[in-house]
Amino acid sequence: MADTPTPQPKGKFPSSIPYIIGNEAAERFNYYGLRAILTTFMVAQFYNPDGSTDPAIVQAAEATANAKTHDFVAMVYLLPMFGGMIADWFWGKYKTILWLSLVYAVGNIMVALSVSNEFMFTTSLMLIAIGAGGIKPCVSANVGDQFDESNKHLLPRAFDAFYASINFGSVLSILLIPYLKAKFGPTIAFGVPAIAMLVAVFFFWAGRNKYRRVPPPKFDQNKMVILLTAFGSLVASYIYFDKILHASIGSVLGAWAVAVIVLAFVFKKQWFAKPGNFVGINLYALTNGGFAAAAKEYGDEAIEGIRSVWRVLAVFAFIPVFWALWDQSQSEWVVQATKMDLDFLGITWQAEQISFVNAAFILAFIPLFSFVLYPALNKAGIQVTPLRKIGAGFVLTALSFVIIAIIQGWIDAGERPNISWQILAFVVLTAGEVLISITGLEYAYTQAPPSMKSTIMACWLITVTMGNLLVAVIQTNISNGGFFAQFHGADFFWLFTGICAVTALLFMAISPRIKEKSYVGG
Repeated sequence: MADTPTPQPKGKFPSSIPYIIGNEAAERFNYYGLRAILTTFMVAQFYNPDGSTDPAIVQAAEATANAKTHDFVAMVYLLPMFGGMIADWFWGKYKTILWLSLVYAVGNIMVALSVSNEFMFTTSLMLIAIGAGGIKPCVSANVGDQFDESNKHLLPRAFDAFYASINFGSVLSILLIPYLKAKFGPTIAFGVPAIAMLVAVFFFWAGRNKYRRVPPPKFDQNKMVILLTAFGSLVASYIYFDKILHASIGSVLGAWAVAVIVLAFVFKKQWFAKPGNFVGINLYALTNGGFAAAAKEYGDEAIEGIRSVWRVLAVFAFIPVFWALWDQSQSEWVVQATKMDLDFLGITWQAEQISFVNAAFILAFIPLFSFVLYPALNKAGIQVTPLRKIGAGFVLTALSFVIIAIIQGWIDAGERPNISWQILAFVVLTAGEVLISITGLEYAYTQAPPSMKSTIMACWLITVTMGNLLVAVIQTNISNGGFFAQFHGADFFWLFTGICAVTALLFMAISPRIKEKSYVGG
């Protein structure tokens, strides 16, 4: 008797997905287009408008612009915690994406209209950070919300299209927007991404009647107070420290964190340490003789989950160094490219266009590593684990900066090396990105217990913030003539090469002691 064939799922592909994909492609076009020209624009427009070649003026101008860029990126990756709160506690994903996208679009329009006013320009960047950061934790989750049991087998196709739209939007904008800046000026160059963001909002709104919406829970006044306290203290510290004292975002976030913790203890301690949650259990263990005592109170399973979180956070402690180097490829490397021979493959490129090769190599390396390199290493007897991938990624990231430091040495000596050398550095950096960024996301999800997965993903985003803060603090110190001002030219890149090399060595020494336990499928 013949085997009965397994019935195939019959659910249809959600009609809402094309609207989400269109929204994402336009939004990513906007973000990466703005980011591509941000640093070089600020150097030329605000910090060295006379085009001085005096080394001290050039160093201070480039350091200030780079610091502002990293401050902006740091805020973009900090604010998802607020977007997540708003979506999960109050508005739901649809309203959060729609309304904060409008804030995002207003910020873009203001950027395009304030290219001659530094205060308005940087304030507009803050609006973009609120919008971009606010929708970041919602957009990919909204993709998943469109599926149910009948069509969940089609979810991988949706995410493939979603991430393809990200790369399509970023590559197109990185190639186009620098050309528009060179040909038509900054207002047009920033204006086109602003139009793209309006298109993104329209795409999302147009699908309003097709989305499956997961409603938020019943209104909770305590949660509203938490949100307003956290966000209000962040805005107040930003205005005071950044706009009045002209300090770095590091000072802003330091003041904000202290304010939130103090207010949490003063007004309602259970906000911060409700019994049974992560912080509460750790405080119990700290004050009652350790995790063995806590296990008697909360159970072995809960304590093992807490230990797993600490193991993940131990890995995450190293990741900010990767982002500190990677994000320089979108700012410091761009400034370096302006001093190089940009003729390559018969084309004279704009300095801001070169980073498009990162997205191109990402698309090539993901299948190459997954289907060729990793199987070959396993077959050769070299076990490929997430922590080994991350360790190798740190080594490659440091090597990419070795290339960049050598290039800068040639520039310091008065030479004009060809941009192909920087493209080589991008190849090495992108390989490191595949090994660290993609692996880190997988590690964060699989190693976190179910009750902490969302929190751990938020912690992953904060590693980007911390990495950019590190660079922003150093660049601010350089622009103010502080200790790090001695690291100019090639020495600046050698400094970060050393930081990454030391991080790689420490990670490879510590990671074998980190136990791995998967929390997937059970």
